[in-house]
Amino acid sequence: MRISPPHDHFLQLTTKETLGRSSGIILQKEALSIMKTVEVQSSRENIEAGHLFRPTDSNFEKLKMDHETAMDAMWQLIDYGLTTQLFEIKFDADVGELRLVTFLVGLPGGMPLEEPYKLLIARSTDHFFQYIQAKRILTEDTWRLVLNKLADIDYNEESGSGDELDRLLDPKQFPLQPSADMLKRSRGLIVDEFDADPRIIVLPHVGFYTIPEIEAANFLQIANEYLVTKVEPLAKAFDTEIRLAFDRIHSTTPVTSVNAEPSEIDLIRSKIDTLYEFKEILKENGFYPLIHNLRKVAELAAKYAELEKKREVDRLLKVYMKMLDSQFDFDSRLLRINLEKDNEHDTIIVDLLRKNPKVLSAEWFDQDAKIAVFVNNNQNNIKDINHLIFQNYRFTTEHILYLKAIIELNEKELKPLFKDDEFVKTYGKNLQSVYFKYIPWFYKLFYFLGVTPIVNSGYAKAKSILTYAQMDRQFLYQKRRENFYKKKLREREERLEKEKKQQLKRALVSALSDAYFQKNCLPSVDWLGSNYPAFSAETLEKMIPDFAFVSTTGKTVKPNSIILFPNSPEFDSLNKRLKELFNQWTRGEIDPPVEDPELLVQIRGLI
Repeated sequence: MRISPPHDHFLQLTTKETLGRSSGIILQKEALSIMKTVEVQSSRENIEAGHLFRPTDSNFEKLKMDHETAMDAMWQLIDYGLTTQLFEIKFDADVGELRLVTFLVGLPGGMPLEEPYKLLIARSTDHFFQYIQAKRILTEDTWRLVLNKLADIDYNEESGSGDELDRLLDPKQFPLQPSADMLKRSRGLIVDEFDADPRIIVLPHVGFYTIPEIEAANFLQIANEYLVTKVEPLAKAFDTEIRLAFDRIHSTTPVTSVNAEPSEIDLIRSKIDTLYEFKEILKENGFYPLIHNLRKVAELAAKYAELEKKREVDRLLKVYMKMLDSQFDFDSRLLRINLEKDNEHDTIIVDLLRKNPKVLSAEWFDQDAKIAVFVNNNQNNIKDINHLIFQNYRFTTEHILYLKAIIELNEKELKPLFKDDEFVKTYGKNLQSVYFKYIPWFYKLFYFLGVTPIVNSGYAKAKSILTYAQMDRQFLYQKRRENFYKKKLREREERLEKEKKQQLKRALVSALSDAYFQKNCLPSVDWLGSNYPAFSAETLEKMIPDFAFVSTTGKTVKPNSIILFPNSPEFDSLNKRLKELFNQWTRGEIDPPVEDPELLVQIRGLI
């Protein structure tokens, strides 16, 4: 059997006829036997069906040759450029494992292999994706490990120990040494497909992970710890334009409505998108893989949040539409929504109801709030509401005024109502009961005496009072909104400051965990500042008393101060883990950091 690998021509194959004419080479009997079988099976139909020649002992036995003889014949076929080795990755869902199926393929009738080759790669990518979805779901712990690796400024895509694809495409998995070009190109096509997929985190030579949509927002918040403490400070130092772009993001903008304030997801996305604009600089400085993958998480988190919001809005919209259809609840049929509650979902629903052709709407300023009023766009429904007001609500001013606002704003559509004498009569009585509340008592006397001109002048006076009252209430509404937005802005600034502190706390915990449990070193103030630039000595000096972190030098923070987790129930599990680490150092199971032994004893006593 030949020891040297054959020269695999990959897709640049020839036929045995061409080979014979050009070089006079005649295949041996065994090689010719395999070649004929390969030719029969190397068709587009067989490639699509997965029925290609597999170089297995069982197939060699069918050709009446032993393994060594068959391998020698294959060597000839590959080295002469008559056949090449291709593969398909398959996922066995029952056992949850990937397997590599290798094929020997030729050129029957001179058919080019490019398209069939890509078909095999496409099927392999699909099976690999099924595996990632089923078996490589990203967890919070794994995500932190991924972020630690990606946020390391010295991260190199080629430095990993090997991912699933590396292991599958190991040349040893093939019967004979395959084409290096085939392996490189195949891996590149599969990785590029995953790299473009918004659901997959790609860490070349480390691993592939699928992002659970429901966890995307949480993962994004965790990633923000690294953006704040590590990436953002370093990126600002890379380029002045990056620093100015971040300053624009962090500048306080006035709040103009409840929906105008960006969500936490939006704020983090804006940071990531800003960094992505400088991807060439990031590539030069090692942060591009991190930002590229964070974009995927951010997009997925935003998409899921939007989907959840839409589901909630759709649910509430159905509730409101059902209320409007009610035949028994008057308050549902004449639906009012307080526009000053600033409920995000209600704000969206009000807009949807206004655009719905089956619904009529109007606005009215009550004494204390701006009200959106809705009724079904059905004239019989309007008649019923008018009648119910006369029966039950004639002496409560608001209801008839809500209906009046609906009728006047939608006058063109509701014009046929005023051809109904019964409706007009009832509506007039309802309005009359309201107008008499706004004019002196003696107008009622003229009404009973039938002095119509004087009564009509009274009605005109009442209408004028109502109009001016609405103008006055609108002015007061605008003043309330101004005060509301000022308050909202103050609350936002306070909340952002509080969230920033909590974010730094979480990030410091993550940095300490990274030092102790991943890098096996002691997190001194100097070490934290070098690896997480946001943690300057001044920042740490403020944080330690605020959150009860422990320092080996007490309240005074020095460059050589070692920072430990707070001694509180919240950190029991981390402190327990840290104690075990110190025990492992003491027992010699893990090499301890190169520090003064007395310092290690001091730290052990503080845990």
